[in-house]
Amino acid sequence: MKKLLALTVTLCTVLLASCASQPPTYFYDLTPQATVTEDKIDDKITLGVGPITLPQLLDRPGIVSRHSETGVNVASFHIWAGELEPTFTRVLANSIATNLQHQAVWASPWDNRFRPEYQLRVFVDRFSGEINGPVELSLSWSLLGDYGQTVMNTYRYRRSVESGEGYQGYVDSLNELLAGFAGEVAEILAKELSQ
Repeated sequence: MKKLLALTVTLCTVLLASCASQPPTYFYDLTPQATVTEDKIDDKITLGVGPITLPQLLDRPGIVSRHSETGVNVASFHIWAGELEPTFTRVLANSIATNLQHQAVWASPWDNRFRPEYQLRVFVDRFSGEINGPVELSLSWSLLGDYGQTVMNTYRYRRSVESGEGYQGYVDSLNELLAGFAGEVAEILAKELSQ
C-alpha cells in the first residue's frame, strides 16, 4: 500500500511539474495596412472580395512556417487568434477599400440576396516562409464581372520579403505581403473599372 501511495504522489508531482513548465500561448492576427491613394473607382460600383482559397496546409490554428522547401513547422504555442481564411479575406477587403477610398467593398461570404457587381477570386499557392528568413506570397486572382458570371481578367502575383525576428516578425512580414497585394489590386481595379 505504501508503494502505491508513493507511486501516486510521485506521478501527481510529475504531472503538476509538467503543467507548470508549459510555455505561454501567444496569439496573432493579421490587420489592415493600407494607405489612401489617388486610385479610385466609381462610387456606384459594388465589389466583393472572395472566396479566397488558401493551401490546406495553412488550415490549422498553429502558425505554419518552413525550414526547407518541403519541410514545415507547425507552432504549438504561436497560434492565429481566429481562422486564417476569413481573416485573410477581411483584411484584404478592408485594405482594398481603404486604398480606393471606396465604401462598397464586401468580404465574402455575402448574403444570398445580395451579390456584388464585381468580385475578386483568389487562389493562394503560398503564404508562408522561414522564421528569420524569406517569406513569400504567391497567388493567382481573377476579376469577375456581371455579378460573378464573367471572368474579366486573371492575374498572377508573387512577392517575398525577409521575415522580422521571431514569430511576431514573421506575422508582420505576412501582413506586409498582404498589404502589398492589396495595393497592387487597388491599382489594377482603378484601371479596369474606370473603362
